[in-house]
Amino acid sequence: MSSGNSSSPFTKKQFSLGFFAIGFVMLFIPDLKHLDAIPLGISQYFGIMFYLGLVFMVIGYYLK
Repeated sequence: MSSGNSSSPFTKKQFSLGFFAIGFVMLFIPDLKHLDAIPLGISQYFGIMFYLGLVFMVIGYYLK
């Protein structure tokens, strides 16, 4: 039996770095709308992705 340890394979620091990295990438997604290869249907969500990226970065910073 374990002595109260959770069975999660990820640590708090790994979640923090993951959220921060995903948020950082999502901040630059709106810059992709200048590429012709991006379909118009996807580009309407770039504003949401930007703000969601900010939220993810704040979560990652808070979990550190």
